[in-house]
Amino acid sequence: MKEADVSSNESSDALPFDDAPVAEVTNNMMQNKNFLGGLLSLEKCKQYHVILTKCKNIHIGSRVEEPKTSCFKKDDEKNEMYDNCCQKLKNKYKTYFAYMRSFLWEGKRNDFAIEDYFVELTVEKANLFGKKSGEKISLNELFSIQENGHQTMLVTGDPGYGKTTLCKKIAYDWASTDYLQHFHLTVIVVLRELDDKSVKDMVLYNIHNDSHIDRDCTFQLSKLNILVILDGFDELIEKHKVVKFVREESFDISPQMMILVTSRPQAAEDIREDMKMRFSIEGFSPIHQKKYIELMFREDERKANELISKLNEDEFYREISECPLMLHMLCCLHHSCEMKKIKTITDLYIQIFALITERYVRKTNQNGKFERGKYFVGENLLLQLGKINLKPYPITSNVLMDNFPNEDEYNFIIGLDILALNAFSEYDKIIQYTFVHRTFEEFLSAFTMYNDFYYFFELCSDKTLLFLLGFYGRCKFPKKFLRRVKERLVTPKFMLQSHKEIELKNNWEQFCSVSRVEVHSYDMDNVRELLELYQFKELYCCFSYNKEFYEEMKEELLSFFNNENFSNLNIYLYLTILLETSKYSYDIREYISCMIDLIVNIKRINHSTFFVGINNLLGGFYCFRNVNYSLNLPRDILESLHESDEIIALKTLNMEGTFNSYFLSKEQYKFLRRRIIVSTVKKGMCLMM
Repeated sequence: MKEADVSSNESSDALPFDDAPVAEVTNNMMQNKNFLGGLLSLEKCKQYHVILTKCKNIHIGSRVEEPKTSCFKKDDEKNEMYDNCCQKLKNKYKTYFAYMRSFLWEGKRNDFAIEDYFVELTVEKANLFGKKSGEKISLNELFSIQENGHQTMLVTGDPGYGKTTLCKKIAYDWASTDYLQHFHLTVIVVLRELDDKSVKDMVLYNIHNDSHIDRDCTFQLSKLNILVILDGFDELIEKHKVVKFVREESFDISPQMMILVTSRPQAAEDIREDMKMRFSIEGFSPIHQKKYIELMFREDERKANELISKLNEDEFYREISECPLMLHMLCCLHHSCEMKKIKTITDLYIQIFALITERYVRKTNQNGKFERGKYFVGENLLLQLGKINLKPYPITSNVLMDNFPNEDEYNFIIGLDILALNAFSEYDKIIQYTFVHRTFEEFLSAFTMYNDFYYFFELCSDKTLLFLLGFYGRCKFPKKFLRRVKERLVTPKFMLQSHKEIELKNNWEQFCSVSRVEVHSYDMDNVRELLELYQFKELYCCFSYNKEFYEEMKEELLSFFNNENFSNLNIYLYLTILLETSKYSYDIREYISCMIDLIVNIKRINHSTFFVGINNLLGGFYCFRNVNYSLNLPRDILESLHESDEIIALKTLNMEGTFNSYFLSKEQYKFLRRRIIVSTVKKGMCLMM
C-alpha cells in the first residue's frame, strides 16, 4: 500500500479514491491462499477429507502420490518378471543340459552327466585370419574376466571337437555355479533352428517366450549384462542374420552383452572380422585323453587302463582320439565289450557304422524299412553315398536329392549325422556337405572300392588304402589291386600299419613284394622295425642334403646302409629339394656331390644304388627322360658359371607333363651315368622302365 500512496501523490491530476474495499478483498484472497496451501500440504492431506465440487483434473490429498506408487508397482513387476525369467532359464539349463547324449545310442535315457564327465577343453588364441598364436587359455579363465560393454568372441573347431557340448556346459555352469554370475542372463541359440526368425527374435523368445515384447515388459534389458551363445554358425544357411545381430540388433537389446559364436574354421570367414576375440578349440592331448577315459570308466579301473594302453600302443587310435567325438565312440564300444571283437581299424568302423545305422532306425521307428547288408543296415545306400564321394564334384543337397529321390532314403543319409553342412550358396540355395570326421569318408571310399574296383583311384589316401586292406580279410588280394599298389610310394610307417590290417601271411608277402617303400632319415627306426618283418629287395631313399646337413647325417646314413642284415638290396635314390616353379633349369651340383660321397662309402658289395629322379616339393616328382642333354640355360645361369665348368643337363618330366632341366658337372655325370634310370610317365605316375 505504500507504493500505491507514493504513486497517488506523484500524480497531481488523479481523482480521489477510497482504498478500503480493495484492502478487504486483498485480505480475503490471502486467507484463501493460506487455507488451500494447507489443504494441499502432505501432512494436512492425511488429516482431513476434502470434497471439491464442479472441479476437473484436480487431485488433493493422498491421490497426489498415486503416480509415484504406480511407478514402484511397475518396477516391482519388472523385477519379478526378470527373476522369473532368470529362474526359468536356469532351471532349463540345469535340466536339459545336465547330460551329454551318446552319438551311438539314442533314447530317453540320459547317458552321461555333464558335471561329472565333461573334460575342460583348451583353446588357443587366433588372429583375424584364423592362424593360431600358440597362446592357450582356459575358457573358464576367459569368462571370469568381467568387462562392461559389447564383447564378441569366435570359437572355431573341427566337427566332433565339442563346440556344442562346450556351449551347453557354459549355460549349465551359469545356472549352477558362481564364476559366470556377472552375467544377469544367459541365452543359448541353436542357429540351425532359426527357420524364418531373426536372431534377435529368437533371443527375446528365449528370454520371455515372446519375440515381440512390449517396451514396458522388457524389464530393463538394456541395463543387464547378457551372455548370448550362438551355436553352429557353419550350419546356418542365412549367415547374414548373425552378422546383422552382432552389428545392429544386439545393441537394441542391451549395450552390455557378450556374444559367443561357434563355427567350423572354414565357415567362419563371414563373421571373423566382427569378432573382437578369436579362439580355436584344440583336440584332446594325451593327458586329456587319459582323463576322459578315466572319467568314463570311473567305476571300472581295469577297463580304463585297457583302453589307455590301446591308445599308447596304436598310433591310429591315438590320432583319432584327438577328436572328442571319436574318443567318445571308442569308450562306448569298449563299455559294451565290442572292442574285444575288433582286430583291424576296418572292424572298428564296421562296428561304428552298425551302431550309427541302428540308432537311426530305432530313433525313427523304421525297423525293417532298410535292407540289411553283410555288415550293417542300409549298406546299399551308404555304398551309393561312397560312389558320390569318389566323383570329382562335391556332395551337395542337389546331388543327394538326385541320387536319393526316395524321401525315406534321403532322410536316412541325412539322419545318420555323418554329414555336416560345409557351405551354402546364397545365389542358388545349394548346400554343400562334408563328412563329420575324415575317417568316415575314407572308410566309405574303401568300402565302395572293395565292392566295385572300378572306383579305385591312384591318389587315394593312406587311410583309405588301410581300410581297403582290412576289407579283404581272408580273401586273396586280386592282381589288379596289387598292380595299383605298385604304382605308389609308401612310408615304413604305413607298411607297419598295413601289417596289422592284413590277415593272411601270403597277402602280406605279396603286398610287400610290390610295395615301393621310401626311406627318410627321420624315419630310420620304423625302417629297421619293418625290415624285421620282411626282407625287402629294394628301398627308395629320399636324399635331401646339402653339404652342411649331409655332414651331420653321414655317420647315421652309412650305419644304416652298411647293415649286415641287408642282402641283395637295390637302393633307389631320389633327390628332394625345394625349388622355384617359375624356373626350368636348376643347379644341383652341391646335392649330387653329397650323394656321390654316400654311394662311395657304402661298403656292402651286395648293394646296388641308382639315381631315379628329382622330387621338387613345389612341382612334384620328376622322372629322368634324357641324359647328356644339350644345354639351353637362361643367360643369368650361364653367366654364373666359370669358363672351365663343363656342364651336363638331365631332362625330366613330371606327371603333369611339365619338363625341367637339372644340371651337374661332367665329372659327376660320368660317375652316375650307369646309375641313372630313365623312366616314363604313365597314368599320372612316374614309373621306372
